[in-house]
Amino acid sequence: MTSLSPQLTQQQRHYLERIATYTAVIVTTFVVLIPLIWGFLSTVRPSEELFSWPPVIVPSEVSFENYHILFEQTNFALYFRNSLIVAVTTIILTLLIAIPAAYAVSRYEFHGRRYIANLSVLIYMFPLILLGIPLFIIFQNIGLTNSLFGLALAHTAFALPFALLLLRVFFLDITPEIEESARLAGASRVTIVTKIILPLSLPGIVATSIFAFFLSWNEYFFALIILNDNALYTLPLGIANLIDMATTNWGMILGGVMIMILPPVLFVFLVYKHLIKGFGVSTV
Repeated sequence: MTSLSPQLTQQQRHYLERIATYTAVIVTTFVVLIPLIWGFLSTVRPSEELFSWPPVIVPSEVSFENYHILFEQTNFALYFRNSLIVAVTTIILTLLIAIPAAYAVSRYEFHGRRYIANLSVLIYMFPLILLGIPLFIIFQNIGLTNSLFGLALAHTAFALPFALLLLRVFFLDITPEIEESARLAGASRVTIVTKIILPLSLPGIVATSIFAFFLSWNEYFFALIILNDNALYTLPLGIANLIDMATTNWGMILGGVMIMILPPVLFVFLVYKHLIKGFGVSTV
C-alpha cells in the first residue's frame, strides 16, 4: 500500500517553515497594529462614521480637520510641551539618583544589601491613592504643588525602585576584576565609574530611561492631584479635559492620542539596539 502523503524533502520542509514563520509574523504584526490603524482612520473619517454599524473600515471622505481643531482651538501643544518637560526631567532625576544608588548596592558590603533593591519594588503593589495623598501633603507644605518640577519629582520617586533593581542587575554583570585592574593602574573610583562602568552598562541605562519616560509620559493620577492649573496640564490630564470640553468630537480626541504615542515610538526606535541588549541581560 502506497502512502498518500509522500515524505517531504529537507528543502521542502525548510520552505514550509519559512512560510509558516513569515505568516505568523505578518498576522501578529497586523493584529498588534489594528488599534493604531483603526485609531488613525477614526481621526480622518467623518464623525457620523465613527459609531456607525456595521463599522465602515475605509473612510468615505478623508479630512485632517480634527488635527487642525486640536492645535487651533485647544491647548494641546501646551500639554505636549509640559509632558515633554516632565518626562525629560524625570529621566534625568531618575538616572542621577538610581545610578549611584544601584552601584553602591552592587559593590559595597552592608547588611541587607541583597534585599534593598528587590524589596523596594513592593511600592508598586500599593494603590496609588495610598502614596498620592501623603505625597500631596508633603508637596503642599514645601510649595511643589501645581509645579511641573514637583510632578517630575513624584514620577521620579515612583520610577526609582524599578530603576534601582534594573541597574543593579547590569552592574552585577560587570566583573569586579575589571574594576580591580583599573584601580591597580591608578584610576580613581570616579574614573572607574565614568570610564568603565557606565559605558559597559549603557543598555541598562537606556532601558531605565525608556521605563522612566513611559511612566512619566502616560501617568495620570499624580498629575491629577498635583496640578490644578490648565496651563500646566500634561497630555493625559489635558486629553481627559478635552473629553469634558468636546464630548462629541471623538475624532479630535483620538487625534490627540495618535500624536501622544509618537514620542514613545520614536524614542524606542532610536534606542532599539540598546533596548534589545537591555532586555537580554541576565537576571540576578
